Amino acid sequence: MQGCNRTVTITHLGYDGDSDSDTEQEQTFHGCSWYGGRVATPGKEGMAARCVYKCRIPQSAGVPVVAVGDKIACGSETATVTVVRDNRGRPGAHIYLEAE
Repeated sequence: MQGCNRTVTITHLGYDGDSDSDTEQEQTFHGCSWYGGRVATPGKEGMAARCVYKCRIPQSAGVPVVAVGDKIACGSETATVTVVRDNRGRPGAHIYLEAE
């Protein structure tokens, strides 16, 4: 993959039933692809703009523990993961994430 020069941090949110408490697992990956853009969403009062970030974590950077609802950060941008796709069985193996 080209343009894989960013560092991303994923905060995986979980639950520990033994202690009845929420947990956070922070993971950092180097050599990732990160880009963002604006998309339009229809609403009651017309179209509304929102930011969508797309991240690809190459298999060589490691395999993240990630789920929808987790937090992802790159530089000064932080967003909530909305899509997780496992593309490790293809050429250019990677985990694909979208976040808002």
